[in-house]
Amino acid sequence: MRRFPSLLWMGLGVAGLLIFTPASGFADSGSELYTANCAKCHGADGHADTPVGKAMKVPPLATPKWAADDDTDALIAAFHANPKHKAVASKVTDDDLRAIAVHVRALAAAK
Repeated sequence: MRRFPSLLWMGLGVAGLLIFTPASGFADSGSELYTANCAKCHGADGHADTPVGKAMKVPPLATPKWAADDDTDALIAAFHANPKHKAVASKVTDDDLRAIAVHVRALAAAK
């Protein structure tokens, strides 16, 4: 019977690690999601200097506007409001967009 509490605590500790460690993976997945879904138009560096970006007059994301930590909701709202994102919208969730926002902030800060 003494073994049960220690196993319970061990299980809770592992669960806690699983819940609280994705932050670094979150940024990595944001980079991967950005590359897969955004870079074609917005460019790998967020400057929108790709042929598609220029042809569609895509705005750059590597700007101070998107650098603030509190702009995640604004980025998600801008994504959903833009009809040019229709093809990508079926491929990404709002959680994906939150991860992408982390990457966009890094691009904006690197400028």
